[in-house]
Amino acid sequence: DLLGLSVRLEDDSELGRIENMLATGANDVMVIRGRKEHLVPFIPGQYVKSVSLEDGIVVVDWDPEF
Repeated sequence: DLLGLSVRLEDDSELGRIENMLATGANDVMVIRGRKEHLVPFIPGQYVKSVSLEDGIVVVDWDPEF
């Protein structure tokens, strides 16, 4: 359900789009393709602040330079 969703930072700037999900032992990781590739752990409340399937947006707390 998350593939193709827009990923935005808390300041509403766009980080990219979810290209893939990686299953790891601890938690899933979103592969986000934007200006560069980001690997963001899918951990609600810590990195993932909100998911809106209706709006097609995931809001994350992430350093865009990382």
